Amino acid sequence: MAEEFKMAWAIYVGGVVVLLAAGWWFMRNWRWSWLRQLLLLEAAVVLLVPARGTIEGAPLTPILPLFAYQTVFEDNGASPEVSASLVFTAGGAFAVMLIIGIIRLMLRRRKDRPMTESDQY
Repeated sequence: MAEEFKMAWAIYVGGVVVLLAAGWWFMRNWRWSWLRQLLLLEAAVVLLVPARGTIEGAPLTPILPLFAYQTVFEDNGASPEVSASLVFTAGGAFAVMLIIGIIRLMLRRRKDRPMTESDQY
């Protein structure tokens, strides 16, 4: 990988980290923490997960900027591979947060439940 491309990736990742930190800062007092966590995870995933474009041998590019570039500047719009990657990446992050939310809900209900005689042994 060329040094310029590595430097561009470093600047991009730094910008995304600052963007996510600002998002966390402004959403830290939200009543629904699960929504804040979902939005931040979705943003992190679609901004940081790399994908290959339609050109063979092209370097990896972050998936959301690649999708936006192809949608705006290419004649046929975004390629099916990039669109599918974006959908599956965002869906995977949503599924992870759904599983974590279900586990948290089960643990909270278990903690809030009064202790019965069968739980003591």
